[in-house]
Amino acid sequence: MQRLNGTRPLEKYEIASGSTIVSGNLVALNAEGKAVPAADTAGLRVIGVAEYARDGMVEVGDGVFSFANDTTHALTRADRGKVAYVKDKDTVASTGTNLIPAGIVVDVHGGEVYLDVTPPAIKAAAAIETDTDTTYSAATASVLGLVKQAAAVADCEKAGAELTSVETQLNALLAALRTAGIVAPNTEG
Repeated sequence: MQRLNGTRPLEKYEIASGSTIVSGNLVALNAEGKAVPAADTAGLRVIGVAEYARDGMVEVGDGVFSFANDTTHALTRADRGKVAYVKDKDTVASTGTNLIPAGIVVDVHGGEVYLDVTPPAIKAAAAIETDTDTTYSAATASVLGLVKQAAAVADCEKAGAELTSVETQLNALLAALRTAGIVAPNTEG
């Protein structure tokens, strides 16, 4: 592991009972908020790299560090700017069983992955991991739906059109929006 830059130390954390953390390990927090060696284990959240550990505490730093590249799910230079996932405390991969984000890939060179494990990069990696396409529910009288793509509705006639024509077209637009689930149905007679 090689450090290129970063904050030294970022913070101190209590080490979880039964865990051993050594300098250079990727460190994660478990559900109890205690430090453990990073692993591809559901519920863990990477917080940085161990600077040193003693007396049941670990000082964690951030920055750009090099880690071993997984041989099965190796990262390449084409993955720069993408999320790297935890394989274990010393190794990162392009995917994983539990998809625990380790940070953002800065470079891949000589069998090493240079990874940004600063708090903003870890947060961005986690956000990228959880950002999925959303299926929007239709609007109802009690719950508004989110914005949906609707079919095109003809524009109102150009300025100067008769009032009834504009009113008719606006009502048609509202009806189309209700049908698409964008606007709640009219519950008034």
